[in-house]
Amino acid sequence: MSTLLHTIQMKLDTDEIPWQAAVLGIGVAVTAFEGWIGSRQRPYFSPVHHPYIPASLQPYLPASKSHDTYLKSQSYASDKLTFRSCSSLIDTLESYLLLSSALAPVWTALGLGPAEQGTFPYLGGRWTLLSGFWDLAKRCPGVGQGEIKRSLAFVAIMSVVSTVLSVPKGWYKNFVLEEKHGFNKMTKKTFIEDLVKSFVLGLALELPIIAGVLAIIRWAGQDAIFQIVQYLMLFIFTIQIIMIPLYPYLIAPLFNKFTPLPEDSPIFPKVKELAERLDFPLGRVWMMDGSKRSAHSNAFFFGLPYLTKHIVIYDTLMEKSTPEEIQAVLAHELGHWKGNHVPILLLTGLLQTAFSLGTFSLFLSNKPLLASFGIDTSSPATILSLFLAASLFTPLSAALQFATNSITRALEYNADRFAVKLGKAYAINLKGALVRIHEENLAIYGVDWIYSSWNNNHPTLIERLEALDEHLGEDGKEEKKVEAKKDL
Repeated sequence: MSTLLHTIQMKLDTDEIPWQAAVLGIGVAVTAFEGWIGSRQRPYFSPVHHPYIPASLQPYLPASKSHDTYLKSQSYASDKLTFRSCSSLIDTLESYLLLSSALAPVWTALGLGPAEQGTFPYLGGRWTLLSGFWDLAKRCPGVGQGEIKRSLAFVAIMSVVSTVLSVPKGWYKNFVLEEKHGFNKMTKKTFIEDLVKSFVLGLALELPIIAGVLAIIRWAGQDAIFQIVQYLMLFIFTIQIIMIPLYPYLIAPLFNKFTPLPEDSPIFPKVKELAERLDFPLGRVWMMDGSKRSAHSNAFFFGLPYLTKHIVIYDTLMEKSTPEEIQAVLAHELGHWKGNHVPILLLTGLLQTAFSLGTFSLFLSNKPLLASFGIDTSSPATILSLFLAASLFTPLSAALQFATNSITRALEYNADRFAVKLGKAYAINLKGALVRIHEENLAIYGVDWIYSSWNNNHPTLIERLEALDEHLGEDGKEEKKVEAKKDL
């Protein structure tokens, strides 16, 4: 296997492959493919093509307002799809500008250094914006000749650029799209605070991790593919385990307020009763101010495997659902715990990461790849090799995400099935809660199966209701069998 990988690595190390055109072409192809998938879903958001609410949802919604909710859902979903499509096109344009010499005159005019612009479409030159940022990182104070310091400076520069470019999209999403449909609760002050916190926190977490990744690759050697993957997997797994308790206690409170749920709340005894029934290692029950930013609702639990767990309920969920419905939602969430779904997803993520790292490692010493983007190959640029390899294998990443979605959807069905096993009342209340949540979130509409499989890591409302009805039917048959045996 090692010999095969090294053979592939050597065959890829050639300037006969038009690397620059390949990376950009793959990006355009992925955008076009996702656009096609979106076009399949678009008719479901049209009152002309689908004027009536899906028949399977009609029994669950009040007849007096079901049609109005359906039309509002179509409008909201259509606007979100349009926003997503436009964002994807903008991202593709940004990638083109980064990986070509189109902005060479701007770079020179700003006095950031020499930049040579190639002929239209500005490919095949000896400078790209990517190489410009890499050279700029070298000139940052205190960087010197060290690869790791230069890479960290490069990541910091790219983070600044990425944050600035994200502002218009984030602003439009919150203050235009979400505002239009009544979901935005975020103030402009909160938006700016979140932006600054995310930027600072992102660098504080990313830079040490990237430094560790680069140090491991340097220590193992760029050609030691198996060793690189093994040690990076151990490193990433350690980071993930650390982040499980770190996120809820140190990171999440920077953005939201967590208040202990009062014991005299009508919801608290329901949660306690469920936890005791399942021997769930319940620590505390928290209420989170999700309404600070959005009217959307959710609930989840957190904690290291086999240790005390804590439950978090959005205040929006508590406002819109009955205590019995919230208990049913938590039954679904605890189904994830009972089925060991968190370790399964953790393992799935690690296997996906290992496969990706093994693929990316094939390009760590590929100088023609770097040179095609104007990168000086006389000094190591591992961070750029990883970045370009990830860009080359965008279709692979999309396929892996599709596979992960399939696994996640299966686990969601399994958690719903667990709630059904707790009793018919749980199943009925879960159905009611799901419909209420989707109704409040304006997510009542039909879905194309390819679009859903590609984009959604949860089954659609219709799919979940149908599965719950099927499980209820199965349990009903089992009950009748048991009663028949008793009669005998």
